Parts: sequence; C-alpha cells; structure tokens
Amino acid sequence: MSTSLADEVALHVAAATGGRTASWRMELGCALAGAVLLDLALAGRVVVRPGQLLINRPGPLEDPVQDEVLRRLAARWRAGSAEEWIERLAPLVRDRVLDGLVARGLLFPEPGRWTVRLHPGAEREPVDPALSGTVARLLYAAHRRWAPAGRAARADEPEAVTAVCAAVASCVLAATRRLICGY
Repeated sequence: MSTSLADEVALHVAAATGGRTASWRMELGCALAGAVLLDLALAGRVVVRPGQLLINRPGPLEDPVQDEVLRRLAARWRAGSAEEWIERLAPLVRDRVLDGLVARGLLFPEPGRWTVRLHPGAEREPVDPALSGTVARLLYAAHRRWAPAGRAARADEPEAVTAVCAAVASCVLAATRRLICGY
C-alpha cells in the first residue's frame, strides 16, 4: 500500500522521537497539515502560493484525510492563506493520520503511554526519491532535529513546496510564541 506525504512525515517523526509524538503535538500537527496541502497541490487539486491558497479541482480522492481537508477547503467562502489553514487543520489532520497508520498496522500504540511505535514487521513501500527532499524540507520546517540530511531547496522544486514549508515554519513559530508569551 502506498503512503501519502503526510504518512511519510508521521512515520519519520515516530522514528525520530522514539514514538513520543504526543510530546510534539503542535509541531507534528503543523507538519502533517502542510503535508496534506502539499499532496493536494502536487495532485493539482489546490494552488498554494505565498499568502494564498486556492481550490483548483474539488472532488473525492482516494485518501480519506485528503478528502476531508479538500471538503473543508471547498466549504469556505474565503480561501485564506496556507498559514490559516495549517493552523485550523493541524489537530484534525494529526489525529486522522496517526489513527490511519495505526489502523493499517504501520504504527502501534503503547498501552499506558502517550507513544506510538513503528511496527517492527510492517512492510511499506520506500519513499519516492522525488518526494524524499520534500519530506525532509517539511520536517526541517516543523522541527530542525527531525530533518535528515538533504533539506535544501532544489531549483526544480514546485512553488507550492516552498510556500507550504514557509507556512509550516511560520505556524510553528507563532504557536511557540503563544505558548511562551501566553497570548
């Protein structure tokens, strides 16, 4: 079974944090919401530019998380920016992606702990080499320690990747400031 960009981000974070994804809920939520927007942008369903997110083609997809996000985007009168949508969608997307990975057997929850571990026997397709740089950039935008080597932007990278990674970094920074300052 193929995995989405959001699945790859969640699996990498689970591996990088030792499964302690609950400790990084805000960062993980922003990264996963950004990954879903990028999946939709790369599929031609939305257009993401700095400060702007537009619906290109609404309609059902194969992924239930992407379907829900696209439905929510289409239900709004005003499109908004990628930052607005990442903040709004982060909790929903985080929970749905992790629940989906648990249901597929790629992650398993540890009873009595706020952790999910990579299932040792789970088989999955390797990350598409064309998307591995995108996964690394998303991880770096959410939390620098999660990113593997190779996070630099490529010259042939779509504008949406740059815009979404900047939006993820902006959302994480804004949420951190709110936590520290209390407003």
